[in-house]
Amino acid sequence: MTTSMIEFFAPLKRRAAYTVNRTKKGDKFYSYEYFREHFRDEIAEDCACRCVYCDSHEMHVGGRESMELDHFRPWSRPEFAHLKNDPANFHHACGRCNRLKGAAWPSTHETEPHDGTVGFVDPFTDDRRQYFDVRADGTLVCKKHPATYIAKLLQLDRPFLKLLRLRRILRAELSAYTETMHLKIKAVAAGEGSLTAEQVAAEWLKFREYQQLLELCDAPLDSQRGH
Repeated sequence: MTTSMIEFFAPLKRRAAYTVNRTKKGDKFYSYEYFREHFRDEIAEDCACRCVYCDSHEMHVGGRESMELDHFRPWSRPEFAHLKNDPANFHHACGRCNRLKGAAWPSTHETEPHDGTVGFVDPFTDDRRQYFDVRADGTLVCKKHPATYIAKLLQLDRPFLKLLRLRRILRAELSAYTETMHLKIKAVAAGEGSLTAEQVAAEWLKFREYQQLLELCDAPLDSQRGH
């Protein structure tokens, strides 16, 4: 059973151009370090403020300062050395995913980030929803390769991430339920609704159950914040 109320691993699109050093001739890229210090927000915004690997929002893993500017194609490899300062090679990643990924690049394909078995999915050129899905309990589903490789390398189904996904699902359900109930109760108050007092009370109990489920999710999240 998967959830369709919210969109995990949503498609991403890069802006037309990133800030470059217009005072230099030739190579106009700022150094990686300078760009990270002054313009990292551009990458964060293009990545919807989420880690491109685990899809966690930055505010749920320590805020923007805890995020890292990942070199998607590792510049430490000779064939990618020229991409060290290229913003089009930068991704917004949480510290845990970035450390686990490291300089890994197992794809045997000459140009693509994966070879159909191992490697990585570029969220700006490929649809991650074709590779990953999420069940109603927050469990990650690997639909096709290289999803299995990525999930194992980056530990994408670790308890902390599963709880984050479950809380995201519950919040979406609660929001939708609250909106629906608001309209129903508003109609009752106007003398136009069909709900009885008993039904309104039952719906209130259901609302409280959603809140309690969220509280149960929040408690272990606080203790696992380092994920």
